[in-house]
Amino acid sequence: MHSDPLPPSSPPISDSSDLDTTGVRKSILALPDQCQQVFKDMATTTIPPHCYNVNNIVVSGMGGSVLGGRIIASLERQIIKIPVIISTEYHLPNFVNERTLVIICSYSGNTEETLSSLAEARARGAQIFIIASGGKLAELARQFDFPNYIFHPLHNPSNQPRMGLGYNIMSLVVLLSRCQLLHQPSDLGLLPQFLRSRQSNFPHLVHLSRDLTGHAIAIICAEHLKGAAYAMRNQLHENAKTFAVMFDLPELNHHLLEGLTYPQNLKDHLTFLFIDSPRYHPEVTRRFALTQEIVKKQRLSAYHLEVAGNSQLFEAMDLVQSGAYLAYSLSQINGVDPGPIPWVDWFKDKMHDQT
Repeated sequence: MHSDPLPPSSPPISDSSDLDTTGVRKSILALPDQCQQVFKDMATTTIPPHCYNVNNIVVSGMGGSVLGGRIIASLERQIIKIPVIISTEYHLPNFVNERTLVIICSYSGNTEETLSSLAEARARGAQIFIIASGGKLAELARQFDFPNYIFHPLHNPSNQPRMGLGYNIMSLVVLLSRCQLLHQPSDLGLLPQFLRSRQSNFPHLVHLSRDLTGHAIAIICAEHLKGAAYAMRNQLHENAKTFAVMFDLPELNHHLLEGLTYPQNLKDHLTFLFIDSPRYHPEVTRRFALTQEIVKKQRLSAYHLEVAGNSQLFEAMDLVQSGAYLAYSLSQINGVDPGPIPWVDWFKDKMHDQT
């Protein structure tokens, strides 16, 4: 991998930046503390009384609030005993009934789509668990005595839902473990320590962000890392204001390979980022090598990010943290504040004005 010098017009990447007014970097550094807080908070949290006897799980949420669900869903084959479905609509899937565990996730507690899903879950008699930091969901949890984790985001100074993934992901892990629906890794308590140790890799991510600067980014991943790569993609959108897409193997080998020829100047605007893991299926690893060869033959640039960890869950959490810091670093190079999301806010305001 080559690394070009930082453009003269780009700001330095430091612990304190005028281009990080909400404290996004501090939230990234606090990911291990978020996980630790959840382990402590949820040790005695009330869980749905019959959650151990459900047939499927639906995680309902939007944007950053449901990223944890996506990460857990991508680990289904490794650690989850029953199907996990992500719902990002006003309505729940038709199969939801009293043998479904519906997990309602909204960082603010006021997301309208999620509130609509809660009403449906209640009407269908589903097992319900609420994860929020307050808002209407907290009020409804008290009113109807729904089991819940109403957390205080002590370790998310940015107060951005997408930067509070430790709360979202680990609350799902602990809940499903206590419901006997998840094979919890025996060393889960070591996760915060592992994540802190991996922060020593941040300088490498700064160099990688320099290589990616000025390009749209195609993230290539597989299997247990799909959810974490999805989170990285979203944070590149919101924090770095950078166009990024995500494709997973082996699926992309059946279509994307033919889509790299036009427009003819594609090589000037697109770069690939391959997420490498030693835990991929051997055939997937072979596909990674061949896919990279095709990308090279098409004269497109490609870079690699290798995850670490002694399990698929630890690797996914490593990518969550690395992806967040990569997006933060790119925001600083681009000269943008990673906290505010003006276009999303504009859209929400217009939607509210039209109701």
